[in-house]
Amino acid sequence: MAKFTPITLTAVLNTMSGSSLYGESDGTGLQSQFKTYDIDLSAIVAQSHSDASTREPLLYNGLDIEAGMFIADDGGQTILKINSISAKSEGGLTCLCEDVDMESYRLTGINTIASNAGVVIFGLNIEGEPIIVGTPFQAGAVDKIQSRFSLNERDDRVKFTHLDAPAVNKGDIVTIDSNGDLLKFGTVGASEIKVGIVVDKIKNGKDVYVKPFNDIIRDYSDPEILNGTASDVYYTDELVAGSVTTTVGGKAAFLQLNNSIATTQSITSVTQPGSGDIITINGITIFDGPNGDTVADAAAFSSLINTFTGDTNVTSAITQDPGQVNAEGNTLAYSSTWANHDVFIPIGQQGQSPASYAEITIGDGVNAPQSIIFDTPDQVVNFGTNYDIMSPTAILAEFQAAIIAGGLFLNAELYNSTDHIGQAIQITTTSSATGIFLTNVGVDAFNGNVVGPGSSTGIGLTASLGAPTLTLTRASGGNIDIDGTPLSGGYLNQSGVVSSNSGRVPYLLLIESEGGGGVDIDGVDSNIDQDLTPTVTNGNFASTGITITHTPWNDGRVEVSVNGMGVNVGDGIKSKDCYFSVDGGITARLMIDIKANDELFWNSITAGYILDGGDGVDINYQAASDDIENYVAPSPSPAPVGPPSPISPSPSPSPSPVGPPSPISPSPSPSPTPAPSPGAAPSPLGPGGA
Repeated sequence: MAKFTPITLTAVLNTMSGSSLYGESDGTGLQSQFKTYDIDLSAIVAQSHSDASTREPLLYNGLDIEAGMFIADDGGQTILKINSISAKSEGGLTCLCEDVDMESYRLTGINTIASNAGVVIFGLNIEGEPIIVGTPFQAGAVDKIQSRFSLNERDDRVKFTHLDAPAVNKGDIVTIDSNGDLLKFGTVGASEIKVGIVVDKIKNGKDVYVKPFNDIIRDYSDPEILNGTASDVYYTDELVAGSVTTTVGGKAAFLQLNNSIATTQSITSVTQPGSGDIITINGITIFDGPNGDTVADAAAFSSLINTFTGDTNVTSAITQDPGQVNAEGNTLAYSSTWANHDVFIPIGQQGQSPASYAEITIGDGVNAPQSIIFDTPDQVVNFGTNYDIMSPTAILAEFQAAIIAGGLFLNAELYNSTDHIGQAIQITTTSSATGIFLTNVGVDAFNGNVVGPGSSTGIGLTASLGAPTLTLTRASGGNIDIDGTPLSGGYLNQSGVVSSNSGRVPYLLLIESEGGGGVDIDGVDSNIDQDLTPTVTNGNFASTGITITHTPWNDGRVEVSVNGMGVNVGDGIKSKDCYFSVDGGITARLMIDIKANDELFWNSITAGYILDGGDGVDINYQAASDDIENYVAPSPSPAPVGPPSPISPSPSPSPSPVGPPSPISPSPSPSPTPAPSPGAAPSPLGPGGA
């Protein structure tokens, strides 16, 4: 819940263990350093205050800690964000924490905290500044804390995360595409609303920091009504006062910058709420033990939760934790034998065929087990003598081939090992498997087993399915707030029965005053797509080489005329005189879906005539007023320098004063500036001129 009175608690760190690595080879040298940690705290000291409106009047304790707060050692060296909480009490906390952007490690070379060390738990204000109450830190530590967060405060930057690095650089004015990925403003597929300017990039450019031109709302209070996708515009709802909708009609209010990420919470408790428990989800009571509610098991509780979905926006399901085998925690036969690779299978001396190959069987407990023969070496390594070996990549390929061939309910993948050097292989159950079963049949070139402890891969021999888990989901990305009584000693706040904000509500950019001018955006007639010259069209579905410059305002009508005569434009169909398309003419755009840079296609057979360079084509429509105001026409390409034109000169009224006559007749008046070619690329600054 939101807290008006700041919270600062102290505690003792019991244990801290690495969870996931930074994993990005981006020149920082951090790829093998842990980014997230599992942390257990105890001895949380309550904070007294004078606000009677808090959860417990006049007091904060461990039950008031929420995901999104920060934990720091009392010397201010390591500062970690709480990503999720699995259990909490008045005096204890179990959570997953992250060194955000590896800032602690980058600044100090360390992001761990020693066991039994003192720690401080605190939050940030809306500006991203740390709020510290009292004097919980050692001398000088607060300066370190403030220095860490000033990196974000000074430019009000917003991070956009991508699977692949977008083609943007520092200083670029950027916007988004329909996937929510950043791209330069004015490029094909870009929104016509500017988002901001790139101020920094990390992780090989996958994470991009942008200073937005306008405010960005990251926690819209009613996320369920945000039913659009990235690049959609929300308008004031003309039917519901104070609300927004993607239906055109009201004033443009927001641009959706990304898609939602569902919030989930896994409850692993083996007990169910009982007669003394009251459970609420997002403020709705879904279980009232004192009034007689009972549930027999997790499945019954899941069904009960789903009867309140219309009020809580939360759904429930029982999921099965997968079985898993890998090299972690097992001894490897050939550790450090091959630099950077502990996991490999030696086949035999280079170029020689061994008498037999290492072989195993793999099964899922449901389908027939599959045999795997490891006979496809992909590397040569010298162990005194050159040996053909199979690397993790080659081993993985054999596992995956057997899984596919047998239709096994298993999945095999590579991962960066935390116990050993380099990559290792992990096999997990999926769907209807009852477990994982591996059996050795043959040995490798050094008489070692392929799987099991002390083997060449270290992969375990068997794995059973984990316990069933009650999984809660809120698709909109809004919080799942679990509350009730008692907060300690009952069903709540143990084994995953805690609130979650693991998802993401879509970010919304304010666009009522896009560009900072406070000017309303209206639709006005566009006069730019007039008297356009088509390429020669033959037959139906022929490209004209003509594209529409702006996205029509409010999904308005688009009309096309040829030599001043109106023609029929297909509205999602290709059988009219012409139509617009974004995929090379394969499909026709619906009229309401026509976007900037869509191409016009001509049906010569249907229309009864072809188009050529002697025709003039007009596209008539309304565009957004700011699009037209900010539009910069593409610069025409300079005329190529080449041999004289073969056209004979016309008689000149007077001889040229210098040199031979020009091969081309002079025009009686200066030539007009040539119009840009249809489909010409925009200028480097883009339509807005920036």
